[in-house]
Amino acid sequence: MTMYAWMIEKQDDIIKKWNTRNPFEIAEFLEIAIFFEDLGNMYGYYNMKNRIKMIHINENITIDEQIFTCAHELQHAIFHEQANTPFLSEHTLQSVQKIETQANFLATRLLIANRKIDGINTKIELLRYYGIPLEMARFL
Repeated sequence: MTMYAWMIEKQDDIIKKWNTRNPFEIAEFLEIAIFFEDLGNMYGYYNMKNRIKMIHINENITIDEQIFTCAHELQHAIFHEQANTPFLSEHTLQSVQKIETQANFLATRLLIANRKIDGINTKIELLRYYGIPLEMARFL
């Protein structure tokens, strides 16, 4: 089983278990604390301290951006729980791009995943409908 196949299967199990695709609800079920803060020009980040998982979201971005940010950071909490991407990018040679690509793919999949909406015919229309950044079109 490939890494992505395993991640998709685990994500599907979580969605099925709690019958939701809402990243805020999933975070609550997984006991991941969410904080809304002024983060300047950063959308959000995930960290773990004393085995407590935390998602930090910029309180100054739009609701759609907060939802996508929560979905993205939730993927880090589930699949990259020990990774600290700001630290990795500044202090190691480890590729942060792979981790970020996985989180973007899974966040997009969580929020959309095979949903058909009448009147929506393109990827761009679908992304706009769900308030997902247009750069995520490559994951559809």
